[in-house]
Amino acid sequence: MLLLMQTVMGNICVEFGGISMRNKKRLLFLPLLLLMGSTIGCNAFGGDPGANTPFQNMNEPQSEDELLDEDQITTVRYESTPGMAGGSEMEIRDPNPVSNVELQHAYPDLVTLQGPAEENQVALTFDDGPDELITPEVLDKLEEYDVQATFFLIGERAEAHPEIVERMIDEGHVVANHTWNHPELTEITDEDVEEQISRTETALNDIIGEEVRFFRPPYGAQDENDVSTIGGLNYSNIIWSQDSLDWKDLEVEEVADNILSDIDYGAIVLQHSAGLEGDEGLMRTVDALDKVIPKLQNDNVDFVTVDELLGESAYR
Repeated sequence: MLLLMQTVMGNICVEFGGISMRNKKRLLFLPLLLLMGSTIGCNAFGGDPGANTPFQNMNEPQSEDELLDEDQITTVRYESTPGMAGGSEMEIRDPNPVSNVELQHAYPDLVTLQGPAEENQVALTFDDGPDELITPEVLDKLEEYDVQATFFLIGERAEAHPEIVERMIDEGHVVANHTWNHPELTEITDEDVEEQISRTETALNDIIGEEVRFFRPPYGAQDENDVSTIGGLNYSNIIWSQDSLDWKDLEVEEVADNILSDIDYGAIVLQHSAGLEGDEGLMRTVDALDKVIPKLQNDNVDFVTVDELLGESAYR
């Protein structure tokens, strides 16, 4: 009977794209999940083909009777890339973050806009990933040119796509903290800011086995309280000096020109490796790399990660 239930459940998971297991022997516990019926329901096995949200109910603590033994709990899986709490860059962000220039002058030891200009180095950075559409394309392009970059990751998305985060590390990139679900920090409490950062720290540490040191506020939006909170958590607050404005749905040439125009040694370049769901316009970010990387390489510019640019450690 047990063997029959395992076979049936295996077929259901294949048919409907159910939970992906890292360890096949955990399939032995699927009959138990089936018997829980109303507690988990068909949606836990992908039974609702119209659902677009992650299995957030599997993240929430359940009653003692509903909890499985720790060895029986499977990795949380998502049906799609989680969204961003603060909304799109287009709706929120001022393309000229003057406030961060002022904050950098007020807190030079806490806020960084660029690296030293003495070396012919530039750091490419990518926000808001990972996702299953744009991020792999960015990684493929960087691999093609043998360039390493720094990825500021949304914690919930990292949890949804751990294999992509692992690929980043395997290919020599640096990963950093970009909050749990991308809220506007100036619109939430200091306690919530700490929670956003610490929850992402845990998620990244679970994947890469390291505690990251770099943080970037979503939309580049922060105030004095946020700077103090971030600094109090011993994070290096990394902004940017060169904005691609790729979030504005520009053409490839415009994105490339925004990066290359008046760029200086020591520049920290902002691009995005993910956006909102279905945001295929960011493929222009990928295509712009074919113009940006060869041009700067021909000018004898070295592409480095943020830690290399600043001479700091990326991990604790």
